Amino acid sequence: MLLSMPGCVSRTSSAVSATNPAPFYIGADISTLSQVEQQRGVYMDGDKPGDALAIFMKNGWTCFRLRIWVDPRNGVNGLEYTTKLAKRIKDAGGTFMLDFHYSDWWADPQKQNKPAAWTNLDFEGLVAQTRTYTAHVVKTLKDAGAEPDFVQIGNEITGGMLWPDGQVKLPLSTVKVFWGDVKVIKPPEPYNDARQWNRLIRLVKAGVGGVRSVTTPQDHVRIVIHIDCGGDWPVTKWYFDHLAKARVDYDVIGQSYYPNWHGTLENVSENLHNTIERYHKNVMIVETAYPSRQVQLSEAAVKNMVWPMTPDGQKQFLADLIRAVKEAPGERGMGVIYWHPEATFIPGSTNRWSGPDANSLFDAKGYPLPAMNVLGLQPATQTTRSETIGRH
Repeated sequence: MLLSMPGCVSRTSSAVSATNPAPFYIGADISTLSQVEQQRGVYMDGDKPGDALAIFMKNGWTCFRLRIWVDPRNGVNGLEYTTKLAKRIKDAGGTFMLDFHYSDWWADPQKQNKPAAWTNLDFEGLVAQTRTYTAHVVKTLKDAGAEPDFVQIGNEITGGMLWPDGQVKLPLSTVKVFWGDVKVIKPPEPYNDARQWNRLIRLVKAGVGGVRSVTTPQDHVRIVIHIDCGGDWPVTKWYFDHLAKARVDYDVIGQSYYPNWHGTLENVSENLHNTIERYHKNVMIVETAYPSRQVQLSEAAVKNMVWPMTPDGQKQFLADLIRAVKEAPGERGMGVIYWHPEATFIPGSTNRWSGPDANSLFDAKGYPLPAMNVLGLQPATQTTRSETIGRH
């Protein structure tokens, strides 16, 4: 029997009505799209080059996630870059999810580095800066006509954010695999769990407060807390029990799920069920991907890659994951967001970005792979063509 936790306070109701069910979002993190287009990346729509965003949307993809870095070296994923791409998403009628990394570069389970300009702030200054910066970004987007519909307060913050100030010690996972070994990133010693959780909670609340300070309930901006435990119920429970106890204001529980790292699809279904029953929140898989061609993985990592690493296997994986989230209790499974599908053929390029990576949804000539049409909205001939071209 699961213990039912009291719902955390929230300004945006996550309840689902039988007469007005929440929409289900099929989405994509397309954070590099503008950069790829500037490099003349090719996106084929039928027999002609097309607009990547339009290709996604005609196939039923409606939600688009963009990460934001505080002061990136070349401006990509900074505020100006993100505002322009977000405006394009909103103008096209898409739903927009903003993903704060609170870093100048990648923030993920292995690193949560402070922005360089924040390094010398004491903890109280760091809390204040988190709130001020978050509010500034959201207000800038709102003023530009690109207000986010969802806002992630941090990216995969299972071990905390803005390390070492907001870092917490993870319990050992029996599900998670990183390149063949389960790794737990340990915070600096001496470690005080109560102090570190208090600091993490204050930073998360500062981010949430920043969003709420420049939006109204009528804006319907939903706060997402994102961890990387798609198939890991014990660690998910450990994490969100802390947030429930501290009455953190949020609306959606976001998870990452990559089979080579985060367990089986059965693990995911169990985790979603338990999460909804305990916290009464909507849930989303806000990061996922699967290769369309064979990739080298460790023995431990490959054990849950039960779908063929082919274009059809990629599509089946995505279809199965979508089904699992849709089958979550009470229609609280809100959607699936695919990570970095926009990698495509770049003519004349010789670096690592000269073509799509294995997880992309475009082939080596820029044609959509079958998984793009996972909802079956396009004629079968399109899928057949991309499958054929993608083999060469």
